[in-house]
Amino acid sequence: MDKNSQQRLTMIDSLRGLALVGIFLVNITFFTTSLQTISFGVELWNGWLDQGLMLLRGILIDGKFILIFSFLFGFGMVLMQESSRRKGSSFHRLYIRRLLALLAFGLLHGLLIWYGDILTHYAILGFALLLFQRCKPPTLLIWSAALLLIVPVLLTGASLLSPGNGSQAFEPISQADAHRIGIYFQERDAAIYGEGTFLQITVQRINGYIASLFNMLVFYPQILGMFLLGAYFCKQRILHDPNGNRKIIARLIWLGAFIGFPLQVMMSLAKGLPSWVEAVSLFVGAPLVALAYIGAFALLYQKSGWSNKLRILSHPGKMAFTNYLLQSVICGLIFYGYGFGWFGKVPPAMQMLLVIVIFTLQTVFSIVWLRRFPIGPLEYVWRLFTYWGSPVKRSGQDVSHPRQQRGTL
Repeated sequence: MDKNSQQRLTMIDSLRGLALVGIFLVNITFFTTSLQTISFGVELWNGWLDQGLMLLRGILIDGKFILIFSFLFGFGMVLMQESSRRKGSSFHRLYIRRLLALLAFGLLHGLLIWYGDILTHYAILGFALLLFQRCKPPTLLIWSAALLLIVPVLLTGASLLSPGNGSQAFEPISQADAHRIGIYFQERDAAIYGEGTFLQITVQRINGYIASLFNMLVFYPQILGMFLLGAYFCKQRILHDPNGNRKIIARLIWLGAFIGFPLQVMMSLAKGLPSWVEAVSLFVGAPLVALAYIGAFALLYQKSGWSNKLRILSHPGKMAFTNYLLQSVICGLIFYGYGFGWFGKVPPAMQMLLVIVIFTLQTVFSIVWLRRFPIGPLEYVWRLFTYWGSPVKRSGQDVSHPRQQRGTL
């Protein structure tokens, strides 16, 4: 493998590491705040620092890095498909076993550790992704655009067709009522998660997991759309040669900066927006910003000064599966009653500081681990199910070509 190929593949691992820390910055709030409280938009912390950080997170982070992760899932599917073709093995059979193992991990994660699991959804939508495995790049791009636009188009159409052009179609409850409801659920969940027994926490977690499964259904078109977009980028080799595709990547950055970013600012600052405007901001603006982040990261990675700094993210990125689940275990010990019981007691600024500390420790752990082993511990178990045998040769070389397949979550 030449130097440019190695840098390219390390860049994908680094991008996955960046997505992992971005997701963690969002997920930690769900470990210490009731899902219903978040849904009703209740602000529990009034300090200027906490409110300012949450505003910045809403504009820059919320909903963007999970889309990058989804993009990389589709990208990784094509890499695995190409690897299977070179080895003469059955990609379809391998990928189905891979998805079934991912589903099992997701169920265990969601039911026993944290209700906000994303692995279950990735596994389910991974089977839908298989339907597109033979599609040509233009077909992937068309389907991706259609899936990303379907929710805002439907909501906009419903608003325009409703009486009064939709001004009363989705009348929200009053802020006072939303605040009371949000506070009630926060106090209820704090009593269970923060002070309850493991059994009580487990029952509540299962209820939250079921609710989360249904809540995520509306995002299924968006996630699958990003899967397909990642597959398109991989088949077109856009990130394989960022310098050669600089014009395409530059357009993505401009779209994110001048369309996606203003939509995110509007959604975060404006109150009482029509539902269709929020849908456009969420389902159009967020993917554009995510693509801009991907493009900017890829171009920065070509500069030696930036590449040396960003490469450190490749270590947790190669062990993304292990680190993602480990984050949930650590947060459970911090916020739930079977650990420190800090549910509802940690303000946003301290949450973000915890993320920085934990992710730094995970990065050190990943560096040390990968010096001794070619893949992470849970990555090993995952591939054990995928390949029905040892996924690592005695020489330390991954049988599935680890430099191409590491962390294809």
